Amino acid sequence: QLVREISENPLGKDLSLRAVDNNKQKDDGMETTLLIRTISKIAGLMRVGFGEAGADIIGKNLNITHGADAMNLLGTGRKIHSIFGFCDVRQFTDTTECLQEEVMLFVNRIAHILHSIVVQCDGAANKNIGDAFLLTWKVNTSTDPQQITSCADHNYAADKALFSFVKTMIEMIKHEDFLCNFSPRALAELYERMPGYKCRIGCGLHFGWAIEGAIGSSKKIDASYISPHVNMSESLEGATKDYGVPILMSEPFYNLLSSEAAAGCRKVDAIKKREGDIVTTNLYTYDVDLSIDFAHEEGKKKETKKKNEKARKKKRPMIGPAPAQRKTQFSLVDDHGAENQRKTFLQRGNNNENISDGLGQLPRIKISNNFPDVWNSDEDILQVTAHFTDEMRAIFSDGMDAYIAGDYDEAKLFFYQVLDETDGNDGPAQCMLAKLTR
Repeated sequence: QLVREISENPLGKDLSLRAVDNNKQKDDGMETTLLIRTISKIAGLMRVGFGEAGADIIGKNLNITHGADAMNLLGTGRKIHSIFGFCDVRQFTDTTECLQEEVMLFVNRIAHILHSIVVQCDGAANKNIGDAFLLTWKVNTSTDPQQITSCADHNYAADKALFSFVKTMIEMIKHEDFLCNFSPRALAELYERMPGYKCRIGCGLHFGWAIEGAIGSSKKIDASYISPHVNMSESLEGATKDYGVPILMSEPFYNLLSSEAAAGCRKVDAIKKREGDIVTTNLYTYDVDLSIDFAHEEGKKKETKKKNEKARKKKRPMIGPAPAQRKTQFSLVDDHGAENQRKTFLQRGNNNENISDGLGQLPRIKISNNFPDVWNSDEDILQVTAHFTDEMRAIFSDGMDAYIAGDYDEAKLFFYQVLDETDGNDGPAQCMLAKLTR
């Protein structure tokens, strides 16, 4: 029964190791009980190891019942359409040399924040490549993806991907103490080499097709994606340093965004590429200011909360018997049981503060899925986007139009105007002026 359930929906049933370990009290010593727990653990490990891309591999092989060693790990893949997001940790080489063995804590803490947000936004983690992460948001396209006409056709997948990365950057700022909780020796080396070090990531987002399947041999396989579109997301991330922005998006991805999300984006370049004929494709960024001290703001909120709690404790205690309807201090009823049952197994695991996997106290991160209204209602988003106004975006757009038309002198004037408005700190304007003055 258990094997059949797993094979039918490898990603559905809660088989996390924590859920299995929580059932220890049900261990009656029977061999069948031990076997069920072992199967659950193996399936849970397979799911964590293979991820969403390996769901078919798990399901197909559990359904094979003939043959002594009946496993079919390698074979043809299947074509899918997906949003690919590629993240890279800045200054990772220097950080690794300073942290040494503690670099694993560093990377896994970043992954905890990133993956928990991505999963809540209906995405999936695919690859962890040292200092980089590949994330996917599959788009169900039974027809030509060019025929997508509204965000409802893909359930706001592009908005969710962009929102995931922006919120990850914000949460990394908020939880800087969690990310950089290292030994005194490691911290001393880190801040001596890079004074004022802040943990930051760069992100690239692209939409296209890929072949999903198992890559490797019978000795070792990885469930992943092969496509030039996957490589494109990595190239976009690499180019963020040239444009001085944390996020860079391709035109196919930008075209999937809602009008609310697109309102915070701007075109930062037009690239000519040769595919038979010369084709021009646009690059976009989402303007965010990551210099905001969210950690300080969070500290002020916590201090206010503590003061309020102290004030409540100082109030005179109630005289006389408590009202009959008042809830007692001790209760055998779990008020959060129903809520926990509604959550996915990944979200339930992330909300357990007592289990840290050796990373320290894990931050609890809750994401709103109210798309597309979240772009105009989330306080953090409004705060990081306030620095770059629509008027400044229009000026930069005029500069891009002049640049594409070949009027370089006119384009320079617009880009210099953007620099004046941003105290010389706008990366895309600096990049375009560097191109025009070569």
